[in-house]
Amino acid sequence: MCRVEATQPAAPALRSAPTAQQRVIAVVDSRAFVGFIIGLIIANAVMIGLHTYPAIGQHPAMEALDAIVLGVFTVEIALRIFAHRGAFFRDPWSWFDLLVVAVSYVPSGGALQILRVLRVLRVLRLLSAVPSLRKVVNALITAIPGIASIGALLVIIMYVFVVATTMLFGPVSPAFGSLSESTVTLFRLLIGDGWAVMDPIGDRLPYAWPFMMVYAVISTFVILNLFIAVTTEALQGQREAPTAPTPVEQRILDEIAALQTEVRRSRSGGGSHGIGQ
Repeated sequence: MCRVEATQPAAPALRSAPTAQQRVIAVVDSRAFVGFIIGLIIANAVMIGLHTYPAIGQHPAMEALDAIVLGVFTVEIALRIFAHRGAFFRDPWSWFDLLVVAVSYVPSGGALQILRVLRVLRVLRLLSAVPSLRKVVNALITAIPGIASIGALLVIIMYVFVVATTMLFGPVSPAFGSLSESTVTLFRLLIGDGWAVMDPIGDRLPYAWPFMMVYAVISTFVILNLFIAVTTEALQGQREAPTAPTPVEQRILDEIAALQTEVRRSRSGGGSHGIGQ
């Protein structure tokens, strides 16, 4: 007669209590903490702007608030270093945050009063705190080689037109009297300023306006669109690139993998208690 042996369910493994590092990681990577830091950066940006008003900026309360904000940023950096250890120093954005906070401790009294302007660098921490801004900056860095090539093309085109306008318009206009003056004038025309200088030249030289229209089309529309195309392509690449999981997400993935391993082991262990005769 067959006898089925009942198998006792395996007792669930006791999970060890989280370590101090894990607790700190959960805090510094939480949305609430990150949102608090972003809000503090924005508030500090407003405070830095208020420092430009002597009646407000020299008030003792403003100095005290500035010291408190700097203290909070310092504690945040210290917690992130404790939480992520070596991973903190392998992240370029973490180095950027550390540098911005460290610069705030540079003495700014007496002859070094001009260094007070370094406080405004704290506003740049928004670039590292907001993921969408990080993507834009990373895209711009990725696009540097393409932008450099387009910049070199623009320099060549500018030089050709600088020499040409100096030779053609120099005798009739002091704005093109030398290479340096032609360079300044063409740069102003490149950004859409100073086109009034062409009115007297166009009255005396009928080919002046068609010549400068060719310059405007090549330098402004073609080159500018190339810059936009390279930057847009870099942004698209950043959008399509796989994003690495945050430490919190990675910890959750590790726990899920550990649970799956436990389930597989429980199933394989249960198979050894078969049906006895």
